[in-house]
Amino acid sequence: MQIRKLVLGWLLGATTVLPAQAGAHDRDDDEARDRSRLVVAAYIRTWPMPDGRHWRAEDIDGKSITQLNIAFGALRNGGEVYVPATEPSTGADGKPAPVFKTLWQEVAKLQRRHPRLKVNLSIGGYGADGFSQMAMTAEGRKRFVDSAVALVERHKLSGLGIEWQYPVGPDWGQPIGSDPKDRDTYPLLIEETRAALDALSAKTQRRYQLTSAVPAGPWFAQKNDLARVARSVDYFTVTAYGAYGSWSATTGHFSNLFQRPDDPAYGGWSSDQAMRTYTDAGIAPSKLLMGVPFYGPVWTGVGSAGNGLFQKFKAAAADVSWSEIKANYLNQPGYVRYWDNVARSPWLYNGDTVVSYEDPHSLREKVRYLKAQRLGGLTVWEYAHDPQRELLGAINDEIRD
Repeated sequence: MQIRKLVLGWLLGATTVLPAQAGAHDRDDDEARDRSRLVVAAYIRTWPMPDGRHWRAEDIDGKSITQLNIAFGALRNGGEVYVPATEPSTGADGKPAPVFKTLWQEVAKLQRRHPRLKVNLSIGGYGADGFSQMAMTAEGRKRFVDSAVALVERHKLSGLGIEWQYPVGPDWGQPIGSDPKDRDTYPLLIEETRAALDALSAKTQRRYQLTSAVPAGPWFAQKNDLARVARSVDYFTVTAYGAYGSWSATTGHFSNLFQRPDDPAYGGWSSDQAMRTYTDAGIAPSKLLMGVPFYGPVWTGVGSAGNGLFQKFKAAAADVSWSEIKANYLNQPGYVRYWDNVARSPWLYNGDTVVSYEDPHSLREKVRYLKAQRLGGLTVWEYAHDPQRELLGAINDEIRD
């Protein structure tokens, strides 16, 4: 299954400026944290907002999430972990890229403001190369582990997310190096990282989290030793969306909860199918986080059959964030919101343009599913796409119900 190129899609979809939030009175309290055991994690980017500024601690409402994933760390020098956004670099246009000079200061402020909020560093992401090569040798793995854990200790982080996308790799190829030996070196890297975090725990008396990002397709469970990896990670973060987009033959649901019998994508696609891929492989439901997007694809030149759903299109626009969907599509003249009661997913159509997206209704359905299936929780890409916290509010409301 061709999975959406996460980082590129996320970059295209991230076009919303975060408003400043309240000050010291916004600190956590027991009532705000008494929501349930479900994890509500959100990624936060390290590249600039559209106005050129980077996020600040006061932009983050630590009561609406349980975990913040800083995206992304990367590899250099055969496995050393660093955060590219914090160092001078050159952009695609050949000009100097903005440097997030205050990232770690903002993280420290956020930790003081919300001491119960877990703040993790996510390393990798789609198209981030070097993992297979690094993990192939003991020296490479040690360089990775030592540098990653040093960042955790130095910045008092809560843990690490290893976003190797993907070990072994699908048969149809991917943009990073992979090798059949990844089946052994991927769990070995996870185990050695877990051991180093545990050693740090003995020193600091804190327990550190370790997660691994995984795709929705069954191929990953077939090619990798998930049972071995599961013994060392707290959670697998499943990219449970992305069957349709600019690359697909037709329009379709980007993040539907359940399969429709007439869905032409891969014989049927759904978030439920993605999660069952891992429970069927023997992974405990409590170790699985469902990925949900706060953005969606847009298609134009779409015929009217099926109100635009599962129809061919003439062009695909860039993905758009929830805030852009609200401003430019939802409730705009000519646009009608349709609801698929089988897929539990909305879409918009105006006779030419289709937008597939998540809204408060679909996210409440997903939280009910998480509870019913006793899953660990969910992970959002990304926090900046929901600046008014409408989607996060619906998630938290349903968790409390």
